[in-house]
Amino acid sequence: MKKMLWLAIVLSVLCGCSIKMVSYSPSLLMNGSGVIYAHDFKYMPFEEGKLKSNQVDTGSGLNPVYSEMDIKDYVADALLKELKFIGYKLDSSSPTIISGDILEYSCDYIGITNVTIKARINFRVMKLVDGKWDNVYSKIHEGFYQASKWTSMESTLVINEGLRNCIKNFIKDAQSVRIL
Repeated sequence: MKKMLWLAIVLSVLCGCSIKMVSYSPSLLMNGSGVIYAHDFKYMPFEEGKLKSNQVDTGSGLNPVYSEMDIKDYVADALLKELKFIGYKLDSSSPTIISGDILEYSCDYIGITNVTIKARINFRVMKLVDGKWDNVYSKIHEGFYQASKWTSMESTLVINEGLRNCIKNFIKDAQSVRIL
């Protein structure tokens, strides 16, 4: 069985097949309340012309990793799913809006036996006060995840863990300063 797994991994690398990420599933074990919304994220590696709009940075990796949607939309969707999952009500006309710049979303899998996922996002929270939008929070949060094995069947789950940890760090910090 191990030989078959290694053969599949080696063939995948040699063929240069891309890996496609699928829908994000929320799983944070936190609590939250209030009305909130998230939109207007920017994927900076795309804005700077370094990657495609739906591509995760794999550095010198042989297999590119792509999302079904643009990374900016994937991150906003993941954040909205986590917020709803932990108890926030989502409303696009909310007086509290989360946006941000995705500085890095990377997957370093060189060596095949280890994979390191990193998400680095500058989250911003805007609140509507007296008819004006006020920037009440801006901070860079990072999320890491390292796994000892990685197969294409597990790839989306592994790739999402770095993003999940980044979102968790943001929510915990924003709640601690009473922004959320």
